[in-house]
Amino acid sequence: MDPIKITSEELLKGAKMLSKHCEKCGFPLFEKDGKIYCAICNKSNLEDSHKLDKNDIIDKKIDYLLEKLKNENEISRIKEIGEAIAILIKIKKELY
Repeated sequence: MDPIKITSEELLKGAKMLSKHCEKCGFPLFEKDGKIYCAICNKSNLEDSHKLDKNDIIDKKIDYLLEKLKNENEISRIKEIGEAIAILIKIKKELY
């Protein structure tokens, strides 16, 4: 099917085209009624990709905090950073 026609049909249905793309086919994702989906793959359950996005964010935050921890000498800051890392690890486990 023609990608322009598919896009037009989704927009006419009231969907919003997002700047994100489907990981499977590369087509732009759409959002309608709070649901994000790919019009090509008909993949309306993108929770797994959102979990991956959240997982990546958490990993980057943990890496950032570990880098801060490496150069920190003040005990209270070391404790604070350690607690933040523990919280992020707990959140990461809850996602999966």
